[in-house]
Amino acid sequence: MQIIEPPADSGDKPKSPKVTAGQKPVTKGVVTRQRFCLSSVVTMKTLLHSLVVAALAATSLQADHHGFKPLFDGSSLGKWDGDPMFWAVKDGVIVGETTTEKQPADKKNTFLIYRGGSFDDFELRFKYKVEGFNAGIQYRSVDKGGFHVDGLQADFEAQWHDNGKTDKFSGMFFEENGRMFMGQRGDVVVVTANPAEPKKSNNRKIATVGDPAELEKVIKRDDWNEYTVIARGNVFIHMINGRVMSIGIDEDEINSRKSGILAFQLHSGRPMKIQMKDIEIREMK
Repeated sequence: MQIIEPPADSGDKPKSPKVTAGQKPVTKGVVTRQRFCLSSVVTMKTLLHSLVVAALAATSLQADHHGFKPLFDGSSLGKWDGDPMFWAVKDGVIVGETTTEKQPADKKNTFLIYRGGSFDDFELRFKYKVEGFNAGIQYRSVDKGGFHVDGLQADFEAQWHDNGKTDKFSGMFFEENGRMFMGQRGDVVVVTANPAEPKKSNNRKIATVGDPAELEKVIKRDDWNEYTVIARGNVFIHMINGRVMSIGIDEDEINSRKSGILAFQLHSGRPMKIQMKDIEIREMK
């Protein structure tokens, strides 16, 4: 992991303020600022190291299902609810599909919503395949009605950019119908509020977990991929096939949510198909 350090000290010493008789020198502000910069770098390095170690530890136990509960039984949609024009269970997997002729009437993205309750802190695992276009799993999200959902999203998509050569968005830190692109694949970002334009948060890249192009090579195009989403407090980790793809630290007190629903997204526009199976979740207390 590469940590993005703050700018180095220029070496110029701050000028001491003038002191009148009987007045103590005021140096607290200068000392505090220097200590803050140093402690912030050390604390951030420690935090990021801990986050990645925890994430890798989680994936090293992929075969261990202790504490996980299944969200899909392999034979029916069960508590998953979506427009039957687009969603079905076929051959033991959930399938979402659009065609040129079969698109949402309102031309908006459509979602398969889990009606079994909301989730706070959790580790979510599932396997997926995707063809044609863009999709994702919503979490800490809200149901807006009409099978529309707003909230955080862990993207997964086909190679549809650059004439079918590139997948730009799988693994990124994104918010559907909100702050949108908060962190690209490979980024570790701190997100803070922008009161003047709440839907345009301040996104600060503080580190990287890898080169986006190299991370893309981990993603399989003709086989099942394993996705892991970890939400703990205001920290969110997206992983595909055992590799950390992005980490988001959400300090936006205006837009962040402590709980929300899950949903799979089927993007409107291009014809596409997604398949999901082995969906399970472990709630953290």
